[in-house]
Amino acid sequence: MGNLTLVHRGQSISKKIASGLFIVFAIIILILGRGSLEIKDWIRTILFFLMGVYFITRVSGFNKVQIEIKEGSLKIMWINRIREVTIQETEIENIILSGKNILISRKGKKPLRLELFSLSIEQKTKIFEFLIEYARQKNIALKK
Repeated sequence: MGNLTLVHRGQSISKKIASGLFIVFAIIILILGRGSLEIKDWIRTILFFLMGVYFITRVSGFNKVQIEIKEGSLKIMWINRIREVTIQETEIENIILSGKNILISRKGKKPLRLELFSLSIEQKTKIFEFLIEYARQKNIALKK
């Protein structure tokens, strides 16, 4: 069983527009305020520019669903999450699949909720098939 990687294209256009706007706002503020910018204006300008650069780069990972099977664990990178989550196989109690989200119950920890609202039906199907097969192979309880 291999890893699962899906690219969500629905946000890429809006992400590019937002990042372009942030960069343009930063440049406009610099041009209009030549020499008369206060410290708070400089900070705001730098933040706008950095946000624009951050959203336009692929480093943010906002548009990707990735589930990797590692040795004894699952590494999950989800849409709109900046950090990846690593879950040990031994701490997974069960996996609950529903139309709106996936809930991975963990022993002694808060359950991990993965929202499905922005994914297409084909992408949801691939994720469900992947998790069903994973649960079957690892003898993890699966609820629908």
